Amino acid sequence: MNPVLTKETEIELSDRTIRIKVVQNSEEILTGALIEEETPVWVELWPSSLALAQWISTGPDLNGVSVLELGAGLGLPGIVAGIKGASVLQTDYMEEALEVARQTAVLNNVPGIRTAVADWRDFNLTETFDYIIGSDILYHPNLNPFLKKIFVNNLRPGGTIIMADAGRMDSLAFIRELLLEGWGVMEEHIPVKQGRFDYRISVYRIKPPAAKAAGVSV
Repeated sequence: MNPVLTKETEIELSDRTIRIKVVQNSEEILTGALIEEETPVWVELWPSSLALAQWISTGPDLNGVSVLELGAGLGLPGIVAGIKGASVLQTDYMEEALEVARQTAVLNNVPGIRTAVADWRDFNLTETFDYIIGSDILYHPNLNPFLKKIFVNNLRPGGTIIMADAGRMDSLAFIRELLLEGWGVMEEHIPVKQGRFDYRISVYRIKPPAAKAAGVSV
């Protein structure tokens, strides 16, 4: 992969401004990728990440809770959770992504951020969390079974999974699969404007079947 060049920019959410490191040569890195499964999609700040960051920023109180971010990429949602007082573990399969995320945590003086390189196919983390979050990570049918296993193994009883997605067909199929298996799913839409384009991103609040059966609200 080509060397990663970063620059600092600001993201305006409805209730706060976040300083963030982004990849300056993202187009060069993406066009240089040879294998689809190894495409470094983390180098872009995607609309779903902005939507999840906005949802977290104006969402529930996170002071003192634990958050696992999967496929963190540039790490914006997890950083916002950390700003709100959560203890956050950001994971990605690319160390380069986590290095940029760590730089953003420093920019925003967020102390409660940890990072770990992690592959969902061999996810050895045993720690459990109050929230598991992710943006644009539900779209790969071959990886979704591993993702579901993480949901089951690493979510604390009573915890919530928060996923943001741009509406890809494979993502919708995975959500339907969860519903058929008895998972509790609530969807809301977050509008995102990025450059000249307007997006309507789905944010899903997901509870495992046992929590739903016990009457725990999503």
